[in-house]
Amino acid sequence: MIGSIASTAAATISELEARQAELEAQQAEYQAQLNKSNSAVAEKQEEVDALVGQVESVTAEIQVCYQKISIYDQNIAEKQKAIDAANNEIAENMNTLRQRIKTIYISGDVSALEIVMGAKDFNDFLDKLQLVQYVSNHDAELINGIKKKLDTISEEKKALEKDKASLEEEQTTLTKKQDELNSLLEENKETLASLQSEAQNAQMQLEISEEELSKLKPELQELVRQSQAAAAAQQSAASSSGDTEEISYSDNSSGSASYSSDAPTHVDSGGGWTWPTPGCYYLTSTFGEARSYESHGAVDIGASIGTPIYAANSGTVISSSNDCSHSSAGVGGCNHGGGYGNHVWIQHDNGYQTIYGHMISTAVSTGEYVSNGQLIGYVGSTGWSTGPHLHFELRINGVKSDPMALF
Repeated sequence: MIGSIASTAAATISELEARQAELEAQQAEYQAQLNKSNSAVAEKQEEVDALVGQVESVTAEIQVCYQKISIYDQNIAEKQKAIDAANNEIAENMNTLRQRIKTIYISGDVSALEIVMGAKDFNDFLDKLQLVQYVSNHDAELINGIKKKLDTISEEKKALEKDKASLEEEQTTLTKKQDELNSLLEENKETLASLQSEAQNAQMQLEISEEELSKLKPELQELVRQSQAAAAAQQSAASSSGDTEEISYSDNSSGSASYSSDAPTHVDSGGGWTWPTPGCYYLTSTFGEARSYESHGAVDIGASIGTPIYAANSGTVISSSNDCSHSSAGVGGCNHGGGYGNHVWIQHDNGYQTIYGHMISTAVSTGEYVSNGQLIGYVGSTGWSTGPHLHFELRINGVKSDPMALF
C-alpha cells in the first residue's frame, strides 16, 4: 500500500515538475518577448520623437514664411501707393499743360511763333521767347522726371512681387513636407501603439505564468514531503522484514546490472545542500562501486528523461556543455564532454565542486552564477551512458568524494 502511495505521489510530482519546467520555459520565452517588445517600443518612440521635432521645425519655417509674405505684401502695397501718386502727379501736370494749350487755343489758336512775333520791342521779344521755352522745357522735364520715378517704383514693385512668388512657392513646398511628416507621424504612432500593446500582452502573459508557478510550488513541495514520508516508511518496513529493494537499471558500464539502493529522506540536508532530483531518490549506482574499468566516482540517480535537475548549492558554473549530438536514449560509448555528455559543472565555496552528467539539455551557461535549488537542466542519457539517469559527482579540492556525505 505504501509503495502504491509513493508511486502515485512520484508520478504526480513528475507531472508537476514537468509542468513547472514548462512554465519556467514559458517565462523565459515571455521575458525574451517582453524584452524584445520593450526594445522595439523604445526604438519606435525615438522615431516618433524625431518626427515630432521635424514637424515642429517645418511648422516654424512655415510661420516664418507667413510673416515674410506679410511684410512683402506691405512693401508692395506701399510701392503701389507711390506708383498711384506718381500717376496722379503726371495726370495733374498733363491737365495743367492741356489747360494752357486750351487757353492759348481759345485766345486765338496762335502758335509760339506768333506769341514771339507779337513782341512790342526787342526786350519784350526776348522775354516772350524765353517764356515759351521755359514753359515747354519745364513741362517736359517735369513729366520725364515723374515717368523716371514711376519706372523705378514699378521695377521695385516687380522685384518685390517676384520675391513674394518665390516665398509662396517655398511655403507650398514646406506645407507639402509638413503634410508628409504628419502622415508619417500618424503611421509611426499607430505602430508604436501596436508595439506597446504587444509589450503589455507579453507582460500580462508573464505575470499569469508567474502566478501559476507560484501556486504550483507549494503543491509540489507538499507532494515531495508526502513522497519522502512514504519512501521513509517503505524503507523502514523493508528493513524490518529483512528485505532489500532491487532496481534493475542500465548504468554507465557496457551491460545491465541491479543495484541495492537506499533513498534519502529529505530534499534539503539542513546543512545548505539540496537533493538535485526531488522526487527521485533511488540510486542505481553507488559511490566507489567496482567496475571493469574503474571505481565509480559518483552516484547515479534513477530518473526518467526530462526530469528537472536542480543545483545542489549556490556557485558559479565553470563548465556547461549542451551540444552532444546523440539521442537521449544513449549510445554507451560516446566520449562527448569527457564522457559526461551534456553536463553542468559548478564551483562552490571551500573547494567543493558538483558535476551533473548525461543531461538531455542544460538550462544554464558557463560563467553564470546559480542559486541553491535553481533549475540547471534535465535528465537524459547523453555521453558515456546506456540509459537515462543523473550522474551526480562531488569533488572536494579536486578529489572525487561520496556525494551522499552531504545529505
